[in-house]
Amino acid sequence: MSCALLALGGCSATSVVAGQRFTLVNDPSGISDKIPNGALALDTRTGQLCYTISGNFTGAPALPMCSDLAQKNHE
Repeated sequence: MSCALLALGGCSATSVVAGQRFTLVNDPSGISDKIPNGALALDTRTGQLCYTISGNFTGAPALPMCSDLAQKNHE
């Protein structure tokens, strides 16, 4: 994945392992300082950011849950 996909947060995603669907964003503070580490991931199939866990931070920014993306796209 290119850095362009993470323009809001910089190039903070880990490298993608072959066959890995979701890749955690190492430091989501560039997107929002309210998002804890490990709570934001990149869907490598769609290029969409998503939350790995729910919490009061999910409104900033409003993104889908990774589990919903996996079900929607029949992982």
